[in-house]
Amino acid sequence: MPKKIVLKQALHLIDNWLDYQTYIKEIPGVAVGIFVEDEIIFKKEYGYANLKDKTKLTDQHLFRIASHSKLFTATAIMKLYHEEKLSIDDKVSKHLPWFTSGKDKNMEQVRIRHLLTHSSGMSRDGNTAHWYNHKFPGIEEIKEQIKEGISFFETSEILKYSNFGYTLLGQIIETVSGLSYSEYIQKEILDPLEMKNTVLDVNETNLAKHATGHKRRLPKEEREIIEHVPAKIMHAATGLSSTVEDLIKFYRAHILGNDILFPDYIKREMQRIQFKAKTADWGLGFSITALPKVKIVGHGGGYPGFITRTGLIQEQKIIIVVLTNAIDGPALTLFNGIKNILGQLEKKKKELEAKPNEVVPDFKNIIGFFAGEWGVTLFSQIGHKFVAISPAADDPVEIFEIYKHEEGKKFTLSKEYPFGSPGQKIDFVDGPDGEKIFIDSHGGKSKRFNYKY
Repeated sequence: MPKKIVLKQALHLIDNWLDYQTYIKEIPGVAVGIFVEDEIIFKKEYGYANLKDKTKLTDQHLFRIASHSKLFTATAIMKLYHEEKLSIDDKVSKHLPWFTSGKDKNMEQVRIRHLLTHSSGMSRDGNTAHWYNHKFPGIEEIKEQIKEGISFFETSEILKYSNFGYTLLGQIIETVSGLSYSEYIQKEILDPLEMKNTVLDVNETNLAKHATGHKRRLPKEEREIIEHVPAKIMHAATGLSSTVEDLIKFYRAHILGNDILFPDYIKREMQRIQFKAKTADWGLGFSITALPKVKIVGHGGGYPGFITRTGLIQEQKIIIVVLTNAIDGPALTLFNGIKNILGQLEKKKKELEAKPNEVVPDFKNIIGFFAGEWGVTLFSQIGHKFVAISPAADDPVEIFEIYKHEEGKKFTLSKEYPFGSPGQKIDFVDGPDGEKIFIDSHGGKSKRFNYKY
């Protein structure tokens, strides 16, 4: 069975796990998209664009995508590199002469490549406290700080994440292209990709299109709203806003095999490890997560009121986008949960495939959430198999049980989980009110409940 068909059959499981996670973690709003091979197989929103007003979240609401802006900036730099308008081994001072005008001698060694890979050694955000007072600096304030010195380490000594570094890349784009950063990104990236719901920074013309950002949840208190904060000159590092569908369009341009933005050799260069550290590996713009059987290139984003995570699995042509509108939104947890479900489906593909001429039973009248004294179970059907997970778990496949179908609505638990009563029976029956109840061989009962956050 083709991989995409198996993944599509698991969307009920993914959808309900995300819905339940949004509820139990009390996330104001979540928007998710999954692209596989050549199409978006899943796109959905959960919760609210504005928790206070109970405005339902839609696919048209913009999210502040914060540091995902760096991917656009890195893409723009690499377009200029491909067009031979700059070299990524150029010293920054070649394009920004004022960069080395101060007392910081380390600045003389910094090249564009160091900014792209966060290996320049310079300050993360300077001294204006804009992440706390929400007053982002202008270019003159940044120049003054650079003049006083912003290096904490020598170039190429360590991986030190820097929003200042990407702000400078934005200035280089302007100098080399002759356009403003916003004009260049719009003309060379957003327009060719038809990203009509992406903006370079929040302002009065697009404010109403945005989902509302929310502060973190505190005990016995309602979440507070965070007013939108313009990133100003730092938009090249953290200012963009977008949607699930637009971000998938952006990542599709980075899948090998198309020349929409630039050839594959540029994509390979951006997506290979350029700087390796103990806790993180970096390409040109992309963070790189290398797991035993899969490599994910992507980015995360954190902005006042928003946490987001996206990634591309190049070998499988899979894109995952998760956007949340809370400063404590668990975007990475949800991203990893989706990734783990997809990985489990790949691992169990043969077991989930029906044999030739095998009759596929229909379990739709017993799938869903069931609650008992010891917790909640989410049952789903993938292909011809009846499966179960714990929907409250951060890792939805920590227990991913495939039940053996005996007859009717009777099943045997698998041998895989020693503490889950392997080999014992469960039976789904009609309760007195006509609702479904499953009874395990211990005599425990769990009743199905309808749930929608």
